[in-house]
Amino acid sequence: MKKPLLVLFLFGTMSIFGQSTKSKNIKVAIPSYAKKPVPQNVNTYMGAFANSKNAALPFTEEAFKNALKFQDFTKLTDENGTPDFLFALNGLSIKDLNLTISRSKANETYSVSIVPKADAAIGILTMLNGESVHYNRIAVLPKADSQGTIIPVVLDFTFEEEEKYLTFANDEQAKGTPYLVEEYLRVNLGDNFLTETLAPVLYEDYDIRANTEFEKFYFIKDKKTEGLEDETKAKVADFEEMSTTFTNLEQLRAGKEQLHSYKTYWEEKLAAYDLSSKTGKKAGWGLIMNLYNVALMQEDFEAASKYMEMALETEEKKWITRGKKNAFDKHYASYVLNYDKDSGERIYSEGYTVDPILAKIAKKEAIQGNNVDKAVGYVIKDDGEKMEGKISMRFSPQEQEGGNIMDVSGDTTAKRVTVTYVNAKGKTKNASLKCKEVSEIVIEDRVFEPVNPKKGFIKSTEAGLSGFNLNSTIFMQRVFVGTGIKLFKDLTDTDTYYFSIDGVKKAETASAEFFASCPALAGRIEGGEFSTSEEDQIKIAKAYSNECK
Repeated sequence: MKKPLLVLFLFGTMSIFGQSTKSKNIKVAIPSYAKKPVPQNVNTYMGAFANSKNAALPFTEEAFKNALKFQDFTKLTDENGTPDFLFALNGLSIKDLNLTISRSKANETYSVSIVPKADAAIGILTMLNGESVHYNRIAVLPKADSQGTIIPVVLDFTFEEEEKYLTFANDEQAKGTPYLVEEYLRVNLGDNFLTETLAPVLYEDYDIRANTEFEKFYFIKDKKTEGLEDETKAKVADFEEMSTTFTNLEQLRAGKEQLHSYKTYWEEKLAAYDLSSKTGKKAGWGLIMNLYNVALMQEDFEAASKYMEMALETEEKKWITRGKKNAFDKHYASYVLNYDKDSGERIYSEGYTVDPILAKIAKKEAIQGNNVDKAVGYVIKDDGEKMEGKISMRFSPQEQEGGNIMDVSGDTTAKRVTVTYVNAKGKTKNASLKCKEVSEIVIEDRVFEPVNPKKGFIKSTEAGLSGFNLNSTIFMQRVFVGTGIKLFKDLTDTDTYYFSIDGVKKAETASAEFFASCPALAGRIEGGEFSTSEEDQIKIAKAYSNECK
């Protein structure tokens, strides 16, 4: 009798140990927690376009608004209302793209080859209660093959369509229109960019939600135990069908009891395996991963951690398990940012620290706002000649829209003034004048003069004045004239003012050293009496004019 019993025992053991698992990718709802926990009483949100000049996007503002589906906040549909969160979107302009334009006169067609520049990106500004707090950039990357070779996007169109895609300086010079940018983005980004790329960036930062994700669930592969494979496979399919009822976090939390029966089922199956044996680990590992996923869905982090440790101890599918462990650590870290790990109570932030990049963006926009474009005025040349017409000056660095051309004469930012005038024959002409050719520029009540400021190399570079031309004289706006002193505003920067004193070669910013010839004023400056505001800078100039001359 002993021998048959031994054979029976061995047969039963092999029946279990001969089993392994197979997987099926199914959609399940997994909780997700904000990387940037919100302050209390943040309830509503809205999306909007905030395109800069000539910027374009491949979808409508309405499509953007509809794509945002936060679960922790309510969408504000009243256009006249003020949301707590406003997400403002800025697209690309032609300055963000490199174009190669080909033309076939024989076929009356154009072909435009397009590659985005290295810093091309769609910008998302987050505003909380009317204040700009965060800025996200979604890089627009070039298409590439499997070897990493860049593949340009090519747009083909006929001569009849050229006005939609191109603007022409002359027959040989053209640049792209916002429509061309829009069509390029439509091809490059694809149809699902809003829902699969852009919106998830914002959800990851601010939303507490349940994301529908593909996860592998496992069933037992067994040819010796009749019905076991079909049974466990059907259980996974049943779990998938049940999971479709959870479309948000509220539903998932309400359905925790529905998940419990599946947890019990897979625990019972797992108990049949000896996880200390090699063959037992193979089937056991898959069941453990099922239990781990259920624990995540139930927000039972103690159980999830236990199952993860069990999976690691099996040493099965190590690279998958370690990847899951890293993901779990990040997942739990984001949970405890938003909830107390002991009590489970919600944690709200006290407010956001404003992204430093927003100050840089605001500064760039402020400097661009200083540019003068065909404003009516006149120029007094160095020889006394007066030229009347429309005045143009550029104080922000020039952004390239065409090919890569290096101007060896150096950067001309704030160094040139263009006068558009009508000559004696009635023809419109443009005259470009350098600082050394100009005495004064007048546009309504604004006066500009050439100024030679004392600037360090780094400061000059930040202001966009670096280049081969080391002459630092630039046009500045005059804001005060006194006895022996003038005060100028540097329009290539923000809140920067220079004082020009008679007999001193270079203009400088306010310092005790610069005003050392007037000890009383130097002492007041050193003592911190004056701010960098225009009002206080004028006070310094007036004090010098009245007390030091």
